[in-house]
Amino acid sequence: MSKNKGKDGEMRVLRLLSYIVETEENCDVTRHSNTNTADGGADLVLEHSQGLLPHLGNVATGDKNLQSPELSEASRVKTRLDVKTTGRKLSPDTIKKFAGDIKRNPDCLGHVLMGGSGLSNKAESDLKEIQAAYEEVGKTVAYISNTGIENLENHYSSLSDNSDNNEE
Repeated sequence: MSKNKGKDGEMRVLRLLSYIVETEENCDVTRHSNTNTADGGADLVLEHSQGLLPHLGNVATGDKNLQSPELSEASRVKTRLDVKTTGRKLSPDTIKKFAGDIKRNPDCLGHVLMGGSGLSNKAESDLKEIQAAYEEVGKTVAYISNTGIENLENHYSSLSDNSDNNEE
C-alpha cells in the first residue's frame, strides 16, 4: 500500500474493473486523471452494455441467485465511478458532492459511489431522493459499500481465474 489511501482505493477498484472487463463482453474502462486531480467526480468510467449495472448491483449485495446479465452491444452506456477510501460511513456531505457531480458528467447514464462501511441515516435518505429524481430522466444512481466491493472482487476474480484454465 502506498501512503496515498485515495490512490490505493482507486487502484483497488481499477483492479476489480479489470476482472469485470476480462469476464463480461463489450466492456472497457477509462481513468481520465491522476488521483487528487480535478476529475468531476469521475475517478473511473466503465463503458458497458446497459444490462450490466443491475447485475453488478446484485453481485455487490451478495445475491446468490445470479443470472447472466442481458448484454447487448447496441445499448452500450457509460457509468461514472466515484471511489471513497474509508472504513467509516459516508456522510450527507459526500452524497451531496457526489450528486452535484452527476450534472458534470452528462454522458454517463450510470453514477456509482463506492466505498465506506455504509451510509449514515441522513446520507441514505438523501441518496434515495437523488436516485428517484434521476431515475425520472433515465439515469441510474447507486452506492456500493466496501463489503459490496469485496463481493464483486470475490465473484469476478474467481471467474477470471477460471478463464485462465480454459486457454491452451
